[in-house]
Amino acid sequence: MHASLNPSQPLGQKPTPSSALSVGGTGTILVIDDNPADIRLLAQLLRDEGYLIIAAQGGEQGIALALQKQPDLVLLDWYMPGMDGPTTCRRMKSDPRLAALPIIFLTASNALDDKLQGFALGAVDYITKPFAIKEVSARLRVHLRISRERVSGALAPEPPSHVAGGARDAQPVSSPSTQWISTGELLVRKAQAHILADLAQSPSLTELAHAIGTNERRLTHEFRRYTGFAVFEYMREERHRRACELLLHSQTPINLIAEQVGYQAIAAFTYAFRRRFGVTPTEYRQSAGVAASPAPAADAFPGTP
Repeated sequence: MHASLNPSQPLGQKPTPSSALSVGGTGTILVIDDNPADIRLLAQLLRDEGYLIIAAQGGEQGIALALQKQPDLVLLDWYMPGMDGPTTCRRMKSDPRLAALPIIFLTASNALDDKLQGFALGAVDYITKPFAIKEVSARLRVHLRISRERVSGALAPEPPSHVAGGARDAQPVSSPSTQWISTGELLVRKAQAHILADLAQSPSLTELAHAIGTNERRLTHEFRRYTGFAVFEYMREERHRRACELLLHSQTPINLIAEQVGYQAIAAFTYAFRRRFGVTPTEYRQSAGVAASPAPAADAFPGTP
């Protein structure tokens, strides 16, 4: 049985007044996870990044705490007993008091269907374990900035096409936080879905832009604006994450894993993986991922995303 946590007690850092939330990467983050060890690890890692962490050990408690504390963003686990992550997300997005709250899924689930469902439910991002804390912090900063710009009106949603002056390609979304999603964010979601659908055949920037009906320049701009990463940085990380999932949870030979994540040669895959995690794919599998370094590495392989 998990040890209990006091959800109203901030973890990993002394309480910080909400007036300080505009400074750097600071903000109040609600972590909803049924595992206290995972909560405390996140609190410890994010402490030096300037975040105040509050925690809930389930969906019901998380919703109640969100209403009480009004955090700036939610990190939500996918699989939890009782009310799971998707149900919690759906409940939050259906409550007008919480609908605008950014939700990021942070979970071990790397299933494509789960990722697509998470975005469809209104989550702004989906991060899979193992994760690099610098990446988590970078994504938090991006989504906190976007959220604050929306609140201030600097990044207002685009109106539907029947409104005079409205963007013709604005699209309806199910989240009650806003009836319409900006075309830029829609492009990014389409690009992410296209990439995740077939990591073995990663498209070029030109091919990806054409596939979702835009141009390279706009795709590059919108992708970095909404995720904080270049398209190929995101693509490379997703390929590595999928490789980690297969190494840890399947008996698939490493040469086939390399092919499934877009590497034609096992030597290229091994080189890229070692640059990213500090160990070879074989060593990662043998150590169950424990030996891997969480810090991002430099470019994985010359000319390869």
